[in-house]
Amino acid sequence: MEQKRVTIKDISEKLGVSYGVISKALNNKSGVNKDLRKKILETADELGYRINKVAQSMARNTIVIGVVVPADAQDYFTFLQKGLDAEFELLIDYNVEKRYYVIENLYSSIDTVRALNQCIEDGVQGIILCDFFPGGLEKIFSDLEKKNIPIVLIGDSQSTTSKYLSSVQVDAYRSGQMAAEMLRLFTKEDANVAIFVGNKDNIEHKLKIQGFVDNLNVYGLNSVGVYETHDDDTIALQLMKKILGRNKNLHGIYSATSNFASIGTVIEEEHLDVKVVCTDIDSTVVHYLKTGIAQCSIFQNLEKHGRTAVRLLYEHIAEHKKIDKTVYIAPMLIIRSNLDMYTS
Repeated sequence: MEQKRVTIKDISEKLGVSYGVISKALNNKSGVNKDLRKKILETADELGYRINKVAQSMARNTIVIGVVVPADAQDYFTFLQKGLDAEFELLIDYNVEKRYYVIENLYSSIDTVRALNQCIEDGVQGIILCDFFPGGLEKIFSDLEKKNIPIVLIGDSQSTTSKYLSSVQVDAYRSGQMAAEMLRLFTKEDANVAIFVGNKDNIEHKLKIQGFVDNLNVYGLNSVGVYETHDDDTIALQLMKKILGRNKNLHGIYSATSNFASIGTVIEEEHLDVKVVCTDIDSTVVHYLKTGIAQCSIFQNLEKHGRTAVRLLYEHIAEHKKIDKTVYIAPMLIIRSNLDMYTS
């Protein structure tokens, strides 16, 4: 026999409290003292009450979430947008609407401020921002806070302000640790290894370097240096040739950002016996994993970053949940045998 659905009326009759007070307590609204709220929630749980979230969503105004993304459509951001869109699709019955705001220059605070101001003008209730920007956003973040518009950042916060709800980011230190361990498995004791990063001042890149360097002694590896490419293939090519000129016995490379194209080309053309740990999955990494030039890639799982950012912001706005300031996404190891699971 199907069990009868528990309603607010059932809780009201058991406690002798009005429907309105119970509704406020269940929906985390003001006007109910702490002890009574606790008693109502405990009774609701005891009776097996479940909020009809879809019906509740239809009864309120549409939640509009602005998503500020770069115009650059590289594979890196394709994964991110896939996750964003997938999570918004799950919320389609919960009266949630997304609006994309595209910035042409990823590193321009002017473009970012312009997009955020447009979000304010459009009346969004929350914002998801790809956290790849310079300083100069303190004022706009303060304006958003005054207007009670929460921001979830995707990536390590490099802003000087803490006026954001949460930052969803890869566990960058662990990525560096994993890279050191993988290079030890692929090389030998006392192997000479180098690390390539985009920008040494970038917080995420710093943590990857630290995780890698801190574990070199653990795995018996020798560092020949940390090299900064600014994610420029030409610079990466020049640095690679410079390293090889100085170190004829280079055994391993950790490419900590998406800067592997030139490095892979040099290894392939000169038939070098150098083992490589890459980062993420793009067409270049896929090619070199399949050809054996690269041995593995540490995938930052940007699809999960996107999903998590949407879910956190929705739960904060609609369900008034407390959200952690930083949410870490575990990096994943990609090798040739499981590559198809992430590229299909």
